Parts: sequence; C-alpha cells; structure tokens
Amino acid sequence: MKRLLNLPILYRVIAIIHLLQGLFFLFGGQNIADQNSWSYSMGFAAMAEHHGSTLICISIFFWFLPNLISIKDLRKVSVLGLAVQAILILMPIYHALFGYFEIDPSFYIMIAVLTLIMVLFYFASQAESEVD
Repeated sequence: MKRLLNLPILYRVIAIIHLLQGLFFLFGGQNIADQNSWSYSMGFAAMAEHHGSTLICISIFFWFLPNLISIKDLRKVSVLGLAVQAILILMPIYHALFGYFEIDPSFYIMIAVLTLIMVLFYFASQAESEVD
C-alpha cells in the first residue's frame, strides 16, 4: 500500500497517462472522429492536436515536478494537481452527459482509472503531510 501512496511515483503515473492521451490526440484525430461518427476537418484536426499538445505539456510538468521541489512543497502543490485532474475528469463527463459522443465501456474505464489515480493522489499528499 505504501508504494501506491508514494506521491512522486503518482506524479509520474499521471504524467505517463497524460502523455499517452496527448499522443493519441496529437496523432489520432482521424481515428477519434471515425470512432464517434464525427466529420473530420482541418478545424477538428487542429483542435485535437492542440488538446494533445496541451496534455503533453501537462505531462512534462507532472513528470519533472517531484525532482524540482521538496516533498513538503510537493504536498502543498498537490492541491493544484488535484484541481487539474478534477477538470480533466469532469470535462469528458460533461460531454458524455450532453451526448457529444456515445458512452461505451472505454469511457467508464477511463473515468474509473482517472478517479482512482486522483483518490490515491489525494491520500498520498495527506500521507506525506504526516511525515512533516
């Protein structure tokens, strides 16, 4: 259980998840459009690439942050990390609720994984505070 609540490792796990999502959006715009029966256009490609590059930037910050600040400061910054994660979970839920895409098992898996990571991230930031 201690490994699951290791804050620097969780930062890296989040970084990897966002990197993979970012690469998918950066290079998979046509696939995303096809899966959802959307029209693929230059505008759609630009937005998918923009979203993908943003996720890659978020990934870079999450990857390197544990090396740049102390564990005590990392715990304080984790509140911002949780806010970022909350936004990135709530947006697809919002889109699903309003019918922007068909909900399939992969949607539930994605939300479950991201929520689990967020819960572990919260408890890891709290566990680190007990060490202070």
